[in-house]
Amino acid sequence: MLLRYLLWRVLGLLAVLVALALSYWLLDGGLGAVLRGTGSTVTSGASRGSTAVTPRESTESSVELRGAAAVSSRLRGSTPASAERFAFGSLPDALGGAARAIWSWAPGGVPPARLLAAAVLLLGALVSTSRWQARRRRRYVRMRVQTYRTDRASAEAVVAMQEALHKRLLRRWWRRLLRGQPSVSLEVHHAGGSVWLAVTCPVGLEGMVQAALRTAYPNCRLIPERRSVGLVVPTVLRLKKHAEFIKRAKLLDRFEHEREPAMNRLMTVLGACADEAFVQVALTPTPALFEHHAKRLYKRHENRLSRERRDHLIMRDRSLVEDEELRGGLDVQHRPLFFVDLRVIATDRETCERIASTLRAEEAENRLVERGTTVRHGMFGSYGRRVRRGEGNPLPSFHRGVFASTELAAMWHLPSVDYATVPFERGVLPVAPAPPAILRPADGLGTLRDALGPVSIHPAMRKQNTAVPGTVEQGKSSYLVATVAEDLRRERCCVIVLDPKGDAAEAAVSLVAPERTCTLLDLAQPTCGFNPLAIDAPADVIADYVVAALKNLFTDVDVILHVWHRSAQTPLPASTWTLTSASPKSPAERARASSHPRPSASASNRGRRRTATS
Repeated sequence: MLLRYLLWRVLGLLAVLVALALSYWLLDGGLGAVLRGTGSTVTSGASRGSTAVTPRESTESSVELRGAAAVSSRLRGSTPASAERFAFGSLPDALGGAARAIWSWAPGGVPPARLLAAAVLLLGALVSTSRWQARRRRRYVRMRVQTYRTDRASAEAVVAMQEALHKRLLRRWWRRLLRGQPSVSLEVHHAGGSVWLAVTCPVGLEGMVQAALRTAYPNCRLIPERRSVGLVVPTVLRLKKHAEFIKRAKLLDRFEHEREPAMNRLMTVLGACADEAFVQVALTPTPALFEHHAKRLYKRHENRLSRERRDHLIMRDRSLVEDEELRGGLDVQHRPLFFVDLRVIATDRETCERIASTLRAEEAENRLVERGTTVRHGMFGSYGRRVRRGEGNPLPSFHRGVFASTELAAMWHLPSVDYATVPFERGVLPVAPAPPAILRPADGLGTLRDALGPVSIHPAMRKQNTAVPGTVEQGKSSYLVATVAEDLRRERCCVIVLDPKGDAAEAAVSLVAPERTCTLLDLAQPTCGFNPLAIDAPADVIADYVVAALKNLFTDVDVILHVWHRSAQTPLPASTWTLTSASPKSPAERARASSHPRPSASASNRGRRRTATS
């Protein structure tokens, strides 16, 4: 757009110079000389031969005047046709003389034409240098689009997403003039037997791009993509419109979009390719004035069709084909427009053409054609850096590289919910922002994170019980560790962690600061313990207390304690104690157990004393 602006200004300056030259030629009598059939003496500076020569002129001027007189004498002896040809032939000389006069005109010793030309060249150089440096310093990041498994959008919602993306990225005209316009790319990748969607945008605009995508898909997320495109981009195939951009090349049918989106077919073709490949749609928002240019082109096309219909001797009827083109062109009008560079990247040209055939299959009043990059990318490698960064061309196509938001909506969107031809990863958790009453820590460190940032539980409510139900590998232990980390950041807070598995306990120990005291009790590998059978007390006393404890623990079962010992003088070691619990399982066993009542604890103790003393 900047180059177009400068070209129009240069043409305007040339038009001014031509107008001044024509005025000079008319004032010098050029038109009268043409009508009379005599030549104009513009080059000699005299209107009639050598009568203007004065004795004060120099020798060089005399020579020029003599040459002019000779020319005039030849004109007088020539035919009228040759005189007319000479008169018209002197017009370029008159224009050149006027241009040289304007260029050398210097009132007061200062040539204004030269100063104006120098200022224009200097301004153009400064603007070009500023835009080039801003483009080189601009950093881009590639983000994977993580979608929810039930995310789906209507055709109108996808169009609204493209329009929101246009408004999020558009810059003011003076910023665009000095710093350039950043781009964003929508991509479809195939690698490792699966397909995935990605977005490339300038660093710092990730939140704005994600907000635009959530216009259609409210549960999608943008996560950084670790895999890169690669330092070497093998083959690049570009697609452009065949005719002017006012004729749409893609038609978004709402019923077809609901039944089977176009992304399903594109992903299927990508999956059929054995090698890695991807499609990149680099978008650069057009300036606001470009929409007026699109409207003017549409009106001119409409007037041309009407004029062709009226200019015949018999006025022709309206053509249904032309009416269909005009109705289709209305979808491009009054819509945000993008400079689009549609690229297909694969290992070879044949694979690129196969993928491009899917994009070219669905046409409207216009169609997409292929444009190779054998010279620009094959020889100079100019597209390698643009593809890796997802950046548009520095000089976009103003006639065949412009797409409306309605056309882009038919090229990039999510597949259908039931699409399963090629593996496509979807998220299992929707975006659920926490309620306004939730605590959002100021330091940015919370227990969990929602769509808006870290969240936590108020300290006054931490004394309440918290239940976290969930299946295996759903994040219960991770939540436990997060709560431990938050409690460890509080002063005078004692944290006790009971973990039957041990994984969360190890993670909690790693979070303890060096200045805090940490005590670890590992029952799997005990370093200390308590054996109730090894205390310094008589054996019968130990048995009484152990039986009483077991009765308190197991009230529904019968506990029978059998004691065997080798010596009556020493307490029995723990290895000689056998504790068994029996529960009658059949009615016969219950009757047999009730017919033999259990002796009391005192009787059992007296029997043990007799056995010990015998």
